[in-house]
Amino acid sequence: MFSAIVWSYFCLFEHSFCLHLAQNRIQMFCEKNNDLRDLVAKHPGLQVKHIKNKAYVISGVVFINEKWLRLKLYLPHFPELRDFQVHLQHQLEYKLYNHANLKVQSDSSLEDLLVQLAKMLPAPTVVDNAQSKQQNIYAEILNLHKPQEYRLQLDDRCSRIRFSNFADYDAHYLELELPSLRPLEHSLPDCVSLGEMLATSARSLGDALALYLRLLDELRPFYDSLADIDELCDVLEPSPITTKHNSRVFPLKDRVYLKLTIADPFASYGSMALQIIGPTEEVAQLRHVLSDGLGSWDMELDMHKNLLRIFDLCYFPMRGDLGQMQAASEEDQHCNICYVYRLDTGEVPLVSCDNSRCVLKCHAACLKEWFDTLIDGKTFLEVSFGLCPFCKAKLSTSFAALLKT
Repeated sequence: MFSAIVWSYFCLFEHSFCLHLAQNRIQMFCEKNNDLRDLVAKHPGLQVKHIKNKAYVISGVVFINEKWLRLKLYLPHFPELRDFQVHLQHQLEYKLYNHANLKVQSDSSLEDLLVQLAKMLPAPTVVDNAQSKQQNIYAEILNLHKPQEYRLQLDDRCSRIRFSNFADYDAHYLELELPSLRPLEHSLPDCVSLGEMLATSARSLGDALALYLRLLDELRPFYDSLADIDELCDVLEPSPITTKHNSRVFPLKDRVYLKLTIADPFASYGSMALQIIGPTEEVAQLRHVLSDGLGSWDMELDMHKNLLRIFDLCYFPMRGDLGQMQAASEEDQHCNICYVYRLDTGEVPLVSCDNSRCVLKCHAACLKEWFDTLIDGKTFLEVSFGLCPFCKAKLSTSFAALLKT
């Protein structure tokens, strides 16, 4: 019970920095408007632009009813919703909604509109599977055979089709069940609802392939941003890196790490979260540096260059640059609990306590599992409230972020 409490407590710091980025973006527009400031604090993917008088434009991504929605909202008479217009993205197209086709109470607030938006929108039209099966999908396969653009593979029973080695996206692939067009495997991040998109938009195999290629085009900025991180930083987690991962953990300095997570790959900057992981004092200092730096984020620069500028670095440390990592093999850096360097999940031992002389180095998952096995006595109480099991020094709450990789 105590260990559950402490690990829940560890997580209280996770979301503060992504909120700070959004708050700084609208500070110049919202200093005298608590409603707008509170709105963007609650939905950090949104940006506010003051047009004139009472007119505002609110755009970006918002998480509503377990869905990420991308929208652009025009409010000519804020805080009133009179004559509002919402451009909301459905799949890859934007649709316009206003008082004529979206029922909104006259006394509704802006927050009410956003919270209820997903419920008020018309339900998506689902393709009739029977109609799809009536089409000669196997004849369509012949027309889709384009070896110059991608590789097409079909199993012996003609029940699975796989597209891979795309001309512009060599690492990506799409495997579908035939004739239902249900996705079996794909290379997009898990947070992308490809199955739902295909069910509502793809009436043929050609439609499914075209949708997938459009998604790859939409995701190009997301992959380009992470490509710079992968090439110019010593990414420790995940391993191996694939096109499905939307987070990176890499060293910031000795025993201190930076975790970058992009919740919505279609809105990389709006859904970006940054977490500093390491000993307590160093984390506290670097959090202030990060907080100040996010306020001057340069949208003309990529993520890697912005992060270098924030931390006043010429480059992020690579393997061998840090004193603790010099001439050290993976075996020399093994976890002090399981005595393994890299787990099957790809996790490496990054947890260390506030005592710089302590030899503790372990996986966050191993440490949590060890906490859970302790059932009584003083030792249980000490480690449950954040003390090192080796030297009894404090364990930083920041390491809880590693449990969600």
